[in-house]
Amino acid sequence: MSDQPEYGRAYRAWLLTLILLVAAFGYVDRVIVQTLGQAIKEDLGLSDFQLGALGGLGFAILYSVLGLPIARLAERRSRVTIISVSVGLFSAMTVLCGTAASFWHLFLYRIGVGIGEAGVQAPSVSLLADHFPPRQRGAAMTVMKLGAPVGSVFGAIAGGLIAHEFGWRIAVIAVAGPGLIVALLIKLTLREPPRGLSDPGPSADGVPPLGAVLRTMGGRPEFRHMLAGLALATMGLYAGGAFASPFFMRVHGLSILEAGFYFSILSGVAATVGFSTAGFGIDFIARRGPQYYALVPAFGMALAVPFYLVGYSIGDSRIALGFQVCGGILLFFHSIPTLVAFQNMVGVRERATAAFVFFFISTLVGVGLGPPLLGFVSDLYASAAFPGDHGAVCSGDAAASLPACQSASAQGIRYALMSSMALYAWGAGHYYLAARAIRRSISVQPAAQP
Repeated sequence: MSDQPEYGRAYRAWLLTLILLVAAFGYVDRVIVQTLGQAIKEDLGLSDFQLGALGGLGFAILYSVLGLPIARLAERRSRVTIISVSVGLFSAMTVLCGTAASFWHLFLYRIGVGIGEAGVQAPSVSLLADHFPPRQRGAAMTVMKLGAPVGSVFGAIAGGLIAHEFGWRIAVIAVAGPGLIVALLIKLTLREPPRGLSDPGPSADGVPPLGAVLRTMGGRPEFRHMLAGLALATMGLYAGGAFASPFFMRVHGLSILEAGFYFSILSGVAATVGFSTAGFGIDFIARRGPQYYALVPAFGMALAVPFYLVGYSIGDSRIALGFQVCGGILLFFHSIPTLVAFQNMVGVRERATAAFVFFFISTLVGVGLGPPLLGFVSDLYASAAFPGDHGAVCSGDAAASLPACQSASAQGIRYALMSSMALYAWGAGHYYLAARAIRRSISVQPAAQP
Protein backbone atom coordinates (compact mmCIF):
# COMPACT_ATOMS: atom_id res chain seq x y z
CA MET A 1 0.00 0.00 0.00
CA SER A 2 1.26 3.50 -0.71
CA ASP A 3 2.17 5.91 2.06
CA GLN A 4 -0.82 8.13 2.92
CA PRO A 5 -0.41 11.91 3.50
CA GLU A 6 -1.72 11.79 7.07
CA TYR A 7 1.10 9.37 7.87
CA GLY A 8 3.89 11.33 6.20
CA ARG A 9 7.49 11.94 7.21
CA ALA A 10 6.77 14.48 9.96
CA TYR A 11 4.20 12.24 11.58
CA ARG A 12 6.46 9.20 11.40
CA ALA A 13 9.30 11.21 12.94
CA TRP A 14 6.99 12.18 15.84
CA LEU A 15 5.89 8.56 16.16
CA LEU A 16 9.52 7.44 16.40
CA THR A 17 10.21 10.13 19.00
CA LEU A 18 7.34 8.98 21.22
CA ILE A 19 8.21 5.29 20.80
CA LEU A 20 11.80 6.14 21.73
CA LEU A 21 10.55 7.91 24.88
CA VAL A 22 8.27 4.99 25.72
CA ALA A 23 11.19 2.60 25.46
CA ALA A 24 13.41 4.97 27.45
CA PHE A 25 11.02 5.33 30.39
CA GLY A 26 10.21 1.64 30.23
CA TYR A 27 13.90 0.91 30.57
CA VAL A 28 14.31 3.46 33.36
CA ASP A 29 11.53 1.77 35.29
CA ARG A 30 13.00 -1.65 34.53
CA VAL A 31 16.60 -0.94 35.58
CA ILE A 32 16.22 1.62 38.36
CA VAL A 33 16.17 -1.15 40.98
CA GLN A 34 19.34 -2.54 39.41
CA THR A 35 21.05 0.85 39.33
CA LEU A 36 20.29 1.50 42.99
CA GLY A 37 20.53 -2.16 43.93
CA GLN A 38 23.31 -1.88 46.51
CA ALA A 39 21.53 0.91 48.39
CA ILE A 40 18.24 -1.03 48.33
CA LYS A 41 20.03 -4.20 49.47
CA GLU A 42 21.57 -2.46 52.47
CA ASP A 43 18.40 -0.54 53.40
CA LEU A 44 16.06 -3.56 53.28
CA GLY A 45 18.62 -6.20 54.29
CA LEU A 46 18.33 -8.29 51.13
CA SER A 47 20.37 -11.22 49.85
CA ASP A 48 21.77 -11.25 46.32
CA PHE A 49 19.08 -13.74 45.34
CA GLN A 50 16.35 -11.38 46.56
CA LEU A 51 18.02 -8.46 44.78
CA GLY A 52 18.13 -10.50 41.59
CA ALA A 53 14.46 -11.46 41.99
CA LEU A 54 13.50 -7.78 42.27
CA GLY A 55 15.51 -6.88 39.20
CA GLY A 56 14.24 -9.86 37.22
CA LEU A 57 11.59 -12.29 38.41
CA GLY A 58 9.35 -9.72 40.09
CA PHE A 59 9.17 -7.77 36.84
CA ALA A 60 8.91 -10.77 34.54
CA ILE A 61 6.09 -12.80 36.11
CA LEU A 62 3.06 -10.78 35.02
CA TYR A 63 4.83 -9.39 31.96
CA SER A 64 5.11 -12.90 30.61
CA VAL A 65 1.60 -13.99 31.63
CA LEU A 66 -0.20 -10.95 30.21
CA GLY A 67 2.03 -10.31 27.20
CA LEU A 68 0.31 -12.87 24.98
CA PRO A 69 -3.35 -11.81 25.48
CA ILE A 70 -2.33 -8.16 25.08
CA ALA A 71 -0.41 -8.99 21.89
CA ARG A 72 -3.43 -10.83 20.52
CA LEU A 73 -5.64 -7.88 21.50
CA ALA A 74 -3.24 -5.58 19.62
CA GLU A 75 -3.89 -7.59 16.43
CA ARG A 76 -7.54 -6.47 16.65
CA ARG A 77 -7.80 -3.23 18.66
CA SER A 78 -6.07 0.17 18.83
CA ARG A 79 -2.39 -0.25 19.57
CA VAL A 80 -2.12 3.46 20.39
CA THR A 81 -4.61 3.14 23.27
CA ILE A 82 -2.97 -0.04 24.56
CA ILE A 83 0.46 1.61 24.62
CA SER A 84 -0.82 4.79 26.31
CA VAL A 85 -2.59 2.94 29.12
CA SER A 86 0.37 0.62 29.63
CA VAL A 87 2.92 3.44 29.89
CA GLY A 88 0.76 5.20 32.48
CA LEU A 89 0.48 1.99 34.50
CA PHE A 90 4.15 1.05 34.63
CA SER A 91 5.14 4.64 35.46
CA ALA A 92 2.66 4.79 38.35
CA MET A 93 3.78 1.41 39.73
CA THR A 94 7.44 2.45 39.62
CA VAL A 95 6.58 5.57 41.63
CA LEU A 96 5.03 3.25 44.23
CA CYS A 97 8.30 1.27 44.38
CA GLY A 98 9.80 4.29 46.14
CA THR A 99 7.37 3.78 49.04
CA ALA A 100 8.15 0.07 49.63
CA ALA A 101 8.94 -0.87 53.23
CA SER A 102 9.99 -4.49 52.67
CA PHE A 103 11.11 -6.99 50.08
CA TRP A 104 7.55 -8.21 49.50
CA HIS A 105 6.14 -4.71 49.04
CA LEU A 106 8.80 -3.96 46.46
CA PHE A 107 8.33 -7.36 44.82
CA LEU A 108 4.59 -6.75 44.36
CA TYR A 109 5.15 -3.28 42.93
CA ARG A 110 7.68 -4.73 40.47
CA ILE A 111 5.00 -7.18 39.34
CA GLY A 112 2.84 -4.12 38.66
CA VAL A 113 5.62 -2.63 36.54
CA GLY A 114 5.69 -5.89 34.58
CA ILE A 115 1.94 -5.70 33.98
CA GLY A 116 2.33 -2.22 32.51
CA GLU A 117 5.29 -3.11 30.30
CA ALA A 118 3.45 -6.18 28.99
CA GLY A 119 1.33 -3.83 26.89
CA VAL A 120 4.12 -1.75 25.38
CA GLN A 121 6.70 -3.58 23.33
CA ALA A 122 4.73 -5.96 21.10
CA PRO A 123 2.17 -3.28 20.07
CA SER A 124 5.02 -0.80 19.49
CA VAL A 125 6.84 -3.17 17.15
CA SER A 126 3.63 -3.91 15.26
CA LEU A 127 2.89 -0.18 14.96
CA LEU A 128 6.35 0.58 13.57
CA ALA A 129 6.14 -2.31 11.09
CA ASP A 130 2.95 -0.80 9.65
CA HIS A 131 4.59 2.62 9.21
CA PHE A 132 7.91 1.47 7.69
CA PRO A 133 8.54 -0.90 4.74
CA PRO A 134 10.76 -3.99 5.15
CA ARG A 135 13.88 -2.22 3.84
CA GLN A 136 13.59 0.41 6.63
CA ARG A 137 12.47 -1.75 9.53
CA GLY A 138 15.95 -2.34 10.89
CA ALA A 139 16.45 1.42 11.21
CA ALA A 140 13.00 1.94 12.75
CA MET A 141 13.51 -0.84 15.29
CA THR A 142 16.93 0.62 16.06
CA VAL A 143 15.38 3.95 17.06
CA MET A 144 12.97 2.11 19.35
CA LYS A 145 15.76 0.02 20.84
CA LEU A 146 17.91 3.12 21.43
CA GLY A 147 15.41 3.90 24.18
CA ALA A 148 17.29 1.32 26.26
CA PRO A 149 20.61 3.23 26.42
CA VAL A 150 18.80 6.57 26.67
CA GLY A 151 16.79 5.24 29.60
CA SER A 152 19.72 3.54 31.26
CA VAL A 153 21.94 6.64 31.04
CA PHE A 154 19.18 8.90 32.33
CA GLY A 155 18.20 6.46 35.06
CA ALA A 156 21.77 5.74 36.15
CA ILE A 157 22.99 9.35 36.22
CA ALA A 158 19.81 11.00 37.51
CA GLY A 159 19.08 8.11 39.87
CA GLY A 160 22.63 8.08 41.22
CA LEU A 161 22.74 11.85 41.72
CA ILE A 162 19.36 12.02 43.43
CA ALA A 163 20.04 8.93 45.55
CA HIS A 164 23.37 10.39 46.64
CA GLU A 165 21.64 13.52 47.96
CA PHE A 166 18.16 12.33 49.00
CA GLY A 167 18.21 8.52 49.13
CA TRP A 168 17.09 5.77 46.76
CA ARG A 169 13.36 6.22 47.43
CA ILE A 170 13.21 9.83 46.19
CA ALA A 171 15.39 8.84 43.23
CA VAL A 172 12.95 6.14 42.11
CA ILE A 173 9.96 8.48 42.35
CA ALA A 174 11.72 11.35 40.54
CA VAL A 175 12.90 9.40 37.49
CA ALA A 176 9.61 7.50 36.97
CA GLY A 177 7.10 10.37 37.21
CA PRO A 178 7.68 11.95 33.76
CA GLY A 179 6.53 8.73 32.10
CA LEU A 180 2.95 9.74 32.92
CA ILE A 181 3.31 12.76 30.62
CA VAL A 182 4.52 10.53 27.77
CA ALA A 183 1.44 8.33 28.21
CA LEU A 184 -0.80 11.37 27.77
CA LEU A 185 1.04 12.57 24.64
CA ILE A 186 0.64 9.19 22.98
CA LYS A 187 -3.11 9.17 23.48
CA LEU A 188 -3.60 12.76 22.33
CA THR A 189 -1.28 12.91 19.30
CA LEU A 190 -1.04 9.45 17.67
CA ARG A 191 -3.54 7.73 15.36
CA GLU A 192 -4.11 4.06 14.66
CA PRO A 193 -2.91 3.29 11.07
CA PRO A 194 -4.44 0.82 8.61
CA ARG A 195 -2.93 -2.66 8.94
CA GLY A 196 -0.25 -3.28 6.33
CA LEU A 197 0.10 0.43 5.54
CA SER A 198 3.72 0.04 4.36
CA ASP A 199 3.49 -3.42 2.82
CA PRO A 200 3.03 -4.17 -0.89
CA GLY A 201 -0.14 -5.89 -2.01
CA PRO A 202 -3.41 -6.46 -0.13
CA SER A 203 -3.37 -6.96 3.62
CA ALA A 204 -5.11 -9.76 5.45
CA ASP A 205 -8.44 -8.91 7.02
CA GLY A 206 -8.67 -11.70 9.58
CA VAL A 207 -6.42 -12.56 12.49
CA PRO A 208 -5.00 -16.10 12.16
CA PRO A 209 -5.42 -18.40 15.17
CA LEU A 210 -2.58 -18.32 17.67
CA GLY A 211 -1.75 -21.96 17.06
CA ALA A 212 -1.36 -21.36 13.33
CA VAL A 213 1.05 -18.48 13.90
CA LEU A 214 3.16 -20.45 16.37
CA ARG A 215 3.20 -23.52 14.11
CA THR A 216 4.34 -21.40 11.18
CA MET A 217 7.22 -19.95 13.15
CA GLY A 218 8.05 -23.06 15.17
CA GLY A 219 8.17 -25.21 12.04
CA ARG A 220 11.25 -23.34 10.83
CA PRO A 221 14.58 -24.59 12.27
CA GLU A 222 16.13 -21.13 11.88
CA PHE A 223 13.44 -19.70 14.14
CA ARG A 224 14.00 -22.35 16.80
CA HIS A 225 17.76 -21.79 16.85
CA MET A 226 17.41 -17.99 16.89
CA LEU A 227 14.93 -18.29 19.75
CA ALA A 228 17.39 -20.43 21.75
CA GLY A 229 20.21 -17.98 21.02
CA LEU A 230 18.01 -15.08 22.08
CA ALA A 231 17.16 -16.80 25.36
CA LEU A 232 20.81 -17.43 26.22
CA ALA A 233 21.93 -13.94 25.14
CA THR A 234 19.31 -12.18 27.25
CA MET A 235 19.94 -14.37 30.30
CA GLY A 236 23.55 -13.19 30.35
CA LEU A 237 22.71 -9.63 29.33
CA TYR A 238 20.14 -8.92 32.03
CA ALA A 239 22.04 -10.86 34.68
CA GLY A 240 25.15 -8.79 33.97
CA GLY A 241 23.14 -5.57 33.92
CA ALA A 242 21.45 -6.35 37.24
CA PHE A 243 24.81 -6.72 38.99
CA ALA A 244 26.97 -4.23 37.07
CA SER A 245 26.73 -1.47 39.69
CA PRO A 246 27.17 -3.89 42.65
CA PHE A 247 30.20 -5.36 40.82
CA PHE A 248 31.98 -2.01 40.63
CA MET A 249 31.03 -1.12 44.19
CA ARG A 250 32.15 -4.44 45.70
CA VAL A 251 35.15 -5.32 43.55
CA HIS A 252 36.53 -1.85 42.84
CA GLY A 253 35.26 0.06 45.87
CA LEU A 254 33.26 2.70 43.98
CA SER A 255 30.58 4.78 45.66
CA ILE A 256 26.96 4.56 44.57
CA LEU A 257 27.38 7.80 42.61
CA GLU A 258 30.53 6.55 40.86
CA ALA A 259 28.98 3.15 40.17
CA GLY A 260 25.92 4.84 38.67
CA PHE A 261 28.18 6.85 36.39
CA TYR A 262 30.07 3.71 35.33
CA PHE A 263 26.80 1.90 34.68
CA SER A 264 25.55 4.78 32.55
CA ILE A 265 28.70 4.55 30.40
CA LEU A 266 28.56 0.77 30.22
CA SER A 267 24.92 0.50 29.27
CA GLY A 268 24.69 3.76 27.32
CA VAL A 269 27.74 3.40 25.09
CA ALA A 270 27.50 -0.37 24.61
CA ALA A 271 23.81 -0.37 23.76
CA THR A 272 23.94 2.75 21.57
CA VAL A 273 26.90 1.59 19.48
CA GLY A 274 25.79 -2.05 19.41
CA PHE A 275 22.18 -1.33 18.48
CA SER A 276 23.14 1.30 15.92
CA THR A 277 25.84 -0.77 14.23
CA ALA A 278 23.76 -3.93 13.93
CA GLY A 279 20.38 -2.23 13.55
CA PHE A 280 21.21 0.26 10.82
CA GLY A 281 23.71 -2.13 9.25
CA ILE A 282 21.42 -5.14 8.98
CA ASP A 283 19.19 -3.37 6.43
CA PHE A 284 22.20 -3.29 4.10
CA ILE A 285 24.01 -6.51 5.07
CA ALA A 286 20.87 -8.66 4.76
CA ARG A 287 20.61 -7.67 1.07
CA ARG A 288 23.40 -10.21 0.53
CA GLY A 289 21.21 -12.91 2.02
CA PRO A 290 18.83 -13.45 4.97
CA GLN A 291 21.37 -15.70 6.72
CA TYR A 292 23.06 -12.52 7.98
CA TYR A 293 20.14 -11.97 10.37
CA ALA A 294 21.69 -14.91 12.29
CA LEU A 295 25.38 -14.55 11.40
CA VAL A 296 25.65 -11.01 12.80
CA PRO A 297 24.43 -12.10 16.27
CA ALA A 298 26.65 -15.21 16.17
CA PHE A 299 29.71 -13.11 15.36
CA GLY A 300 28.97 -10.54 18.08
CA MET A 301 28.24 -12.99 20.88
CA ALA A 302 31.30 -15.13 20.21
CA LEU A 303 33.66 -12.14 20.21
CA ALA A 304 32.05 -10.63 23.32
CA VAL A 305 33.23 -13.48 25.58
CA PRO A 306 36.97 -12.67 25.80
CA PHE A 307 36.31 -8.95 26.28
CA TYR A 308 33.97 -9.61 29.19
CA LEU A 309 36.35 -12.11 30.81
CA VAL A 310 39.14 -9.54 30.86
CA GLY A 311 36.72 -6.86 32.06
CA TYR A 312 35.63 -8.93 35.04
CA SER A 313 39.10 -10.14 36.02
CA ILE A 314 41.34 -7.06 35.67
CA GLY A 315 42.13 -4.93 38.71
CA ASP A 316 41.85 -1.38 37.34
CA SER A 317 38.23 -0.19 37.30
CA ARG A 318 38.67 2.08 34.26
CA ILE A 319 40.29 -0.62 32.15
CA ALA A 320 37.65 -3.07 33.36
CA LEU A 321 34.94 -0.67 32.23
CA GLY A 322 36.55 -0.29 28.80
CA PHE A 323 36.68 -4.03 28.16
CA GLN A 324 33.12 -4.50 29.38
CA VAL A 325 31.92 -1.74 27.06
CA CYS A 326 33.61 -3.47 24.10
CA GLY A 327 32.00 -6.78 25.10
CA GLY A 328 28.63 -5.09 25.45
CA ILE A 329 28.81 -3.50 21.98
CA LEU A 330 29.38 -6.92 20.42
CA LEU A 331 26.71 -8.59 22.55
CA PHE A 332 24.03 -6.09 21.47
CA PHE A 333 24.52 -7.22 17.85
CA HIS A 334 21.98 -9.99 18.53
CA SER A 335 18.86 -7.97 19.33
CA ILE A 336 17.61 -6.01 16.32
CA PRO A 337 18.52 -8.58 13.61
CA THR A 338 16.56 -11.18 15.58
CA LEU A 339 13.58 -8.87 16.07
CA VAL A 340 13.45 -7.89 12.38
CA ALA A 341 13.85 -11.52 11.28
CA PHE A 342 10.83 -12.50 13.38
CA GLN A 343 8.75 -9.68 11.89
CA ASN A 344 9.68 -10.70 8.35
CA MET A 345 8.60 -14.31 9.01
CA VAL A 346 4.92 -13.44 9.53
CA GLY A 347 1.98 -11.56 7.98
CA VAL A 348 0.62 -8.13 8.87
CA ARG A 349 -1.97 -9.53 11.33
CA GLU A 350 0.64 -11.65 13.09
CA ARG A 351 3.30 -9.09 13.92
CA ALA A 352 2.31 -8.28 17.49
CA THR A 353 2.26 -12.02 18.21
CA ALA A 354 5.72 -12.49 16.66
CA ALA A 355 6.99 -9.53 18.67
CA PHE A 356 5.45 -11.03 21.80
CA VAL A 357 7.43 -14.24 21.23
CA PHE A 358 10.63 -12.18 21.04
CA PHE A 359 9.90 -10.18 24.18
CA PHE A 360 8.41 -13.14 26.05
CA ILE A 361 11.65 -15.08 25.74
CA SER A 362 13.75 -11.97 26.43
CA THR A 363 11.75 -11.20 29.56
CA LEU A 364 10.76 -14.54 31.06
CA VAL A 365 14.10 -16.22 30.43
CA GLY A 366 16.38 -13.18 30.24
CA VAL A 367 14.98 -10.80 32.84
CA GLY A 368 13.09 -13.40 34.86
CA LEU A 369 15.73 -16.10 35.22
CA GLY A 370 19.04 -14.37 34.47
CA PRO A 371 19.39 -12.01 37.49
CA PRO A 372 18.11 -14.40 40.20
CA LEU A 373 20.22 -17.25 38.79
CA LEU A 374 23.34 -15.08 38.77
CA GLY A 375 22.50 -13.86 42.28
CA PHE A 376 22.13 -17.48 43.43
CA VAL A 377 25.49 -18.42 41.90
CA SER A 378 27.06 -15.31 43.45
CA ASP A 379 25.79 -16.35 46.89
CA LEU A 380 27.28 -19.83 46.36
CA TYR A 381 30.68 -18.43 45.40
CA ALA A 382 30.57 -15.99 48.33
CA SER A 383 29.72 -18.80 50.77
CA ALA A 384 32.61 -20.87 49.42
CA ALA A 385 35.01 -17.94 49.88
CA PHE A 386 33.85 -17.12 53.46
CA PRO A 387 35.43 -18.95 56.43
CA GLY A 388 32.17 -19.76 58.21
CA ASP A 389 28.42 -19.51 57.77
CA HIS A 390 28.18 -16.72 55.20
CA GLY A 391 24.38 -16.50 55.27
CA ALA A 392 24.24 -16.15 59.04
CA VAL A 393 27.18 -13.81 59.55
CA CYS A 394 27.00 -11.60 56.45
CA SER A 395 23.42 -10.35 56.66
CA GLY A 396 22.09 -6.83 57.18
CA ASP A 397 24.65 -4.24 58.29
CA ALA A 398 27.38 -6.87 58.70
CA ALA A 399 27.58 -7.34 54.94
CA ALA A 400 28.83 -3.78 54.53
CA SER A 401 30.95 -3.55 57.71
CA LEU A 402 32.93 -6.79 58.06
CA PRO A 403 36.01 -7.02 55.79
CA ALA A 404 35.64 -10.79 55.41
CA CYS A 405 32.05 -10.36 54.24
CA GLN A 406 33.05 -7.63 51.79
CA SER A 407 35.82 -9.81 50.34
CA ALA A 408 33.55 -12.85 49.97
CA SER A 409 30.82 -10.73 48.37
CA ALA A 410 33.30 -9.28 45.87
CA GLN A 411 34.63 -12.71 44.92
CA GLY A 412 31.12 -14.08 44.61
CA ILE A 413 29.91 -11.51 42.11
CA ARG A 414 33.15 -11.56 40.09
CA TYR A 415 33.22 -15.34 39.62
CA ALA A 416 29.48 -15.51 38.95
CA LEU A 417 29.77 -12.95 36.16
CA MET A 418 32.75 -14.75 34.64
CA SER A 419 30.86 -18.05 34.74
CA SER A 420 27.93 -16.49 32.88
CA MET A 421 30.09 -16.17 29.76
CA ALA A 422 29.23 -19.79 28.96
CA LEU A 423 25.76 -18.54 28.03
CA TYR A 424 27.12 -16.32 25.25
CA ALA A 425 29.30 -19.05 23.76
CA TRP A 426 26.35 -21.43 23.77
CA GLY A 427 24.05 -18.83 22.24
CA ALA A 428 26.52 -18.01 19.46
CA GLY A 429 26.42 -21.67 18.46
CA HIS A 430 22.65 -21.58 18.07
CA TYR A 431 22.78 -18.46 15.92
CA TYR A 432 25.38 -20.12 13.68
CA LEU A 433 23.10 -23.15 13.30
CA ALA A 434 20.25 -20.79 12.42
CA ALA A 435 22.35 -19.24 9.65
CA ARG A 436 23.08 -22.70 8.25
CA ALA A 437 19.37 -23.54 8.31
CA ILE A 438 18.56 -20.33 6.41
CA ARG A 439 21.19 -21.10 3.77
CA ARG A 440 19.77 -24.60 3.33
CA SER A 441 16.25 -23.24 2.87
CA ILE A 442 17.52 -20.80 0.23
CA SER A 443 19.38 -23.51 -1.66
CA VAL A 444 16.30 -25.76 -1.95
CA GLN A 445 13.78 -23.01 -2.67
CA PRO A 446 14.34 -22.72 -6.45
CA ALA A 447 14.04 -26.49 -6.89
CA ALA A 448 10.70 -26.42 -5.10
CA GLN A 449 9.22 -23.95 -7.57
CA PRO A 450 7.42 -25.21 -10.70
